[in-house]
Amino acid sequence: MFSGAKALLMILLSLFVISCAGTQTIPEPDSPGAKLFQERCTQCHGLPGTKRHTPEQWDHLLVMMESFMQEKSIEFPDQEKKLIRDYLHRHAL
Repeated sequence: MFSGAKALLMILLSLFVISCAGTQTIPEPDSPGAKLFQERCTQCHGLPGTKRHTPEQWDHLLVMMESFMQEKSIEFPDQEKKLIRDYLHRHAL
C-alpha cells in the first residue's frame, strides 16, 4: 500500500492529470473555424483533437454528426459545416 506521502503525491498527480485533460489547445484558436468547432462540437461531447482523424475520416464523422443533430432537431447549416470541415481538413493527420 502507499505511505501517507506517496498517497498524497498520487492524489495530487491524479488531480493534475484530470485538470489537464479538460484544457485542450487547438490550432488557430481565434479563427472562425476553430471557434465554431469548439462551440458546435461540444454541445453533445468533449472536443476531439483535430489530429485525431484524417480529412476523409472527418468528412465521414461530420455526416454522422449531422445525422445525430437532425435527430435532436439541432440545426447545422451548410456554411457552418463547411467552415468546420475546412478547419478540420487543415489540421487533420
